[in-house]
Amino acid sequence: MVSMNAIELTKTLIGYDTVSPNSNVEVMNYLTSVLESIDCDVERVEYTDPAGVLKVNLIGRKGKDSGDGGFALLGHIDTVPAIGWSENPFEARILNGKMYGRGSCDMKGSVACMIEVASRYKVTDLQIPLYIVITTDEEVGYFGASAVVKNSEMFKQFGFPKYGVVGEPTELKAVYAHKGAVRFSVTAYGHAAHSSTGEGENANLKLIPFLSEMREIHQELTTNKRYFNNEFTPPYTDWNITISDGECTANITAPMSVCNINYRPMPGDDAQKWMDLARKSAEKHGLEFDLFINAGPVRTAPDAEIIQAALEITRDSKLHTVSYSTDAAIFSKYMETVIIGPGSILQAHTVNEWMALDQFDKGVEVFSQFVDRFCVSP
Repeated sequence: MVSMNAIELTKTLIGYDTVSPNSNVEVMNYLTSVLESIDCDVERVEYTDPAGVLKVNLIGRKGKDSGDGGFALLGHIDTVPAIGWSENPFEARILNGKMYGRGSCDMKGSVACMIEVASRYKVTDLQIPLYIVITTDEEVGYFGASAVVKNSEMFKQFGFPKYGVVGEPTELKAVYAHKGAVRFSVTAYGHAAHSSTGEGENANLKLIPFLSEMREIHQELTTNKRYFNNEFTPPYTDWNITISDGECTANITAPMSVCNINYRPMPGDDAQKWMDLARKSAEKHGLEFDLFINAGPVRTAPDAEIIQAALEITRDSKLHTVSYSTDAAIFSKYMETVIIGPGSILQAHTVNEWMALDQFDKGVEVFSQFVDRFCVSP
C-alpha cells in the first residue's frame, strides 16, 4: 500500500488544466492509478457533455464488502477558468505559507487530502467501506454528480453510502445547509441592419418588457420579508440578471439579445413558482426560454448524526450555512451530508487562487476523524 502526501498530490493535480469545458480524461487516468495504488476498487463513470466532450467521474471503494452502507468523501476535479493571472495558473507555486494555482482551494487540495486519508488505512482496518468520489462539471451544473448517482454500477451493487462529507472550502467549519442553483436564459431574436435604414428589428427592444417583469421579481424576493430565511446571510435569495447583445455596435440593430438569470432558492422556497413566472413572461413576449441548471437547496437536520459528528470533530459550538451551492445538491438526496473542507471560499475562483499550507494537515486530520468514526469504529 502506497502512502500519499496531500501537498505533493495537489501540486501534481494543479498541473492538469481541468477547466470545466475541457476533457478531464488525462487527470482521471492518473487518479485511477493513484486510487488503485492505495488498494481502492475503482469505477469510472463516463458521459459525454452537451458539447460532445468525454468526461470521467471516479469512485474509489475501500473496505469490507460486507460493510453496511458506507461513508463517502466527495470532491470535484473541475475548475473555473483562469483569466488574468500573472503566473501560470496550472503550475503550483508555494510562497509565504500558501500554495498558489487554479484549483488549489476549490478543490484539488481537498481531494488530495481525501486521498491521503484513504491511503492511511488498510482494507482490514475498515469495518464499513470508505468511498472517495471525484466528480467533474460541478462548476457548471453538477452534471458529474448527477451521472454518478444515475449510472454508478458500484452504487447499484452496494447501495449508496449512508453518510457523506462534501469537501468544499469552508475553513473546516461544519455547514449543514446551502442555497440552490437555478440558471436559465431568455433570448430575443431580431434582424440586423444599419440603424439608419429603419430596416432592422432590434432584439434589445423585444427583451425590455421581460426585463421589467424580472426586475419586479427581483424586488419582491430581496425586499419582501415573507420570502426571507434568517438561517442565511444574506437572508434573501438573489435573482441576478445579466444581459448581452454580443457587444453589438451602436449603428447596428441588435439581431439577438440574451438575458441570463441566476436564482438561488433557499430551503422551503417554492422555486417552481418563480421559474414558472419567468417562463410565462418569456412566452408572453415571444421569447425563447432555456432552463439549464436546476439544483435545489440543501438542508441536513442539525440533529442528524453526520452534523453532530461534524460539530464534535471540529469542536465548534455552532453550525453554519453558506449561500453558494455544491455537489451536495445532488448527493444529499441519497445520503446524509455535511459540507466541510480545507481552505476559504474567499480564495476560490479568484486570480492567483491559493490555499494556506496548514490547511492540508488540518484537512487530513478532520477527514481522518470522520473515517475513524464511521468506518473504523461505527
